[in-house]
Amino acid sequence: MHCDYHVHTEFSNDCNVPMHEQCLAAIAAGIHQIAFTEHEENNPREYLPFSFDHPAYMDELSACRTRFGARLTIRAGIEISEPHRYSAETARVLACYPWDFVLGSMHWLDADTNTNSRDFFTRYGGWRDGFHAYFSAMYTMARDGDFDILAHMDYPARYGKPYFGDTYDIRDFETEIRAVLAMLIARDKGIEINTASLRKRLSSACPPQPVIDWYKEMGGIRLTLGSDAHLARDVGADLAIARHMAQAAGFTHITLYDHRIPTQVKIE
Repeated sequence: MHCDYHVHTEFSNDCNVPMHEQCLAAIAAGIHQIAFTEHEENNPREYLPFSFDHPAYMDELSACRTRFGARLTIRAGIEISEPHRYSAETARVLACYPWDFVLGSMHWLDADTNTNSRDFFTRYGGWRDGFHAYFSAMYTMARDGDFDILAHMDYPARYGKPYFGDTYDIRDFETEIRAVLAMLIARDKGIEINTASLRKRLSSACPPQPVIDWYKEMGGIRLTLGSDAHLARDVGADLAIARHMAQAAGFTHITLYDHRIPTQVKIE
């Protein structure tokens, strides 16, 4: 079964594609199951009002299920930034609607520092210090956040090439990352292989192969694959690479979610 578990639509303010067009793109790409994971952002410093219209989203999701249900399984998803930092807001939105799948993201290192900003790569004495701080903070999210899968684990790498060039190596942060992985495993949560970085001229999906290897070695089983598509042409993009990465680490199954209940399915 080919699945894309990280896709955005016009309900995310950084995407203009209607949900029905993303569904058509998924069917054309041979996707069998898709999760629409719209941005839920509670940091008041965020320059875009990322909290979306939940009732309208659910109505459109229902319409798309009626229209495409024979060809595409559609999951109700949400991508919540820093769910541990905004726990009351997170609890409120998760209680109000029948979500199938919840991504947890760290787009902000702290209330003032967005991880795609120059400040992130320079204010801590250098970009390596920024990443050390980022993965250390991620441990708290892994410990306290309400989500199913931790999204794009080394997200700042998408934006850091002007600062680190070709010197970025995820293995430099192994100690902090292994602590995060251990906490996720203890809480029966997982990670995704996110292919968006491959469309941003990086050499690897997010996170790179060593993290997938560590996660498998440590006993992790919850793994999803996502394109992080904001354009119709990107739905399902490079997921064959993500499947190969999972298999190279020793995974034979990925995880799907229905009403936040995980199910393991074999990688084709």
